[in-house]
Amino acid sequence: MRRSVCALAFAMMAAGCANFAQLNPETAPPEAPRNAPDAKALAKELSSARERNARIEAQLSESAGKIEALTRTVGDLQKKNSALEATVERLRRENIIAKSFSAPPSPRRRTGAPKPSSPKPSPGTHAAKAKVASITPQALYNKSYRAVRDGKNEEAVRGFRRFLGLFPKNQLAPHSRYWLGEAYYALKRYPEALDEFQGLITKHPKSRKVPDAYYKRGLTYIRRGLPLNATLEFENLVEKFPAHPLSKKAKVQLQNLEYYTRKKP
Repeated sequence: MRRSVCALAFAMMAAGCANFAQLNPETAPPEAPRNAPDAKALAKELSSARERNARIEAQLSESAGKIEALTRTVGDLQKKNSALEATVERLRRENIIAKSFSAPPSPRRRTGAPKPSSPKPSPGTHAAKAKVASITPQALYNKSYRAVRDGKNEEAVRGFRRFLGLFPKNQLAPHSRYWLGEAYYALKRYPEALDEFQGLITKHPKSRKVPDAYYKRGLTYIRRGLPLNATLEFENLVEKFPAHPLSKKAKVQLQNLEYYTRKKP
């Protein structure tokens, strides 16, 4: 009897210990975490974020390219604007100079006044024509050129004026006009020299002596004490014939004239 009671008590104690072990939180198995993120959903969200990032980088790169193109365009426009301002300023100065050198109006002939009668040909006219017919353009040009080369400028003036009067459309006419201007320049007859150089530029714009005419006009204006006029001639030379050897000399002259005009406005 006593053994049975002991066995029953031992069994009850063992059952209580088992229940106590289940109620002990330290020995209880951990519960599975609730609301755990799905790995596939995270991967999909990461891929979407990468795509958005790539699109943003592409948009930033495109915007940077547009900004660079706009910057270049603005720079080009600024250069063109500066060139236009320089051209406007040059035209304004040319207009001022043209007004200062405008020729006075020719006097009108009175109404009813007799017209000047044309001179009658003298008896030696036919002989003079025959003599002119025997002169070749090349021979007359060579003779006049030798005169200007030898410093016989008066003779050169007569020769080249005669050449232009007899052969105004000859292929040597542009050179004759230029050397006529050189002869006037050597004689310090500057207005005549300017006229001849300008006549070459106007009447023979494709002649290879045109750059020389621009440069010589600039030197002539310097001799006359007109630095602004000289500046315009050298600027025309540099602008229209930038690769010509005389353009380098013209740039040097422009630097000197800039110093001169700043010191003596």
